[in-house]
Amino acid sequence: MYLRRAEMKDLSQIESIIQDGKKHLAAQHIDQWQGGYPNTNVLVDDIQNGHTMVLVEGYEVLGTAAVIPAPDESYQVIDGEWLTRGDNYVAIHRVAVSANHRGQGLSGKLFAAIFKEIEEHSSVKGIRIDTHPDNKGMQHVIKKSGFTSTGTVEVLADEQTSVHDFAYEKLTRAGSLVNAQ
Repeated sequence: MYLRRAEMKDLSQIESIIQDGKKHLAAQHIDQWQGGYPNTNVLVDDIQNGHTMVLVEGYEVLGTAAVIPAPDESYQVIDGEWLTRGDNYVAIHRVAVSANHRGQGLSGKLFAAIFKEIEEHSSVKGIRIDTHPDNKGMQHVIKKSGFTSTGTVEVLADEQTSVHDFAYEKLTRAGSLVNAQ
């Protein structure tokens, strides 16, 4: 099992995982990803911009996440306080794992591999993420992965709906060293 940047050939597997994620959230009565987001255009843009990371075993994509460099529009205003200042962070969005492997700790493995990649190839000080207030499963994975709750951010789900997601940040080694001084 390893992490790599997604390629266009992975799109159908990524879309399938996202669709499974939407169904899983709907089955739990969580109003996240229940509109048109994330759609094919968003996923294609993520891949073409080199933001999508996939956890792979053999030829199978087990999990996916978009790791996007700052600044992130959703994170400009927070009801709370980020651990880092400025734009020295990356944001993780659109995290999903294969329904065929749910319950095997893949989200934690995906996060661990992403953290390792960030530490080895970046000097950012923080990693930010948010999730829907009703998504207790993702909140658990986020906290277990070492993120600190920082407040809430407004996410525009569509033109009519806004959601105040729970926001989290995790310091990288670079961020921990700066904050320790």
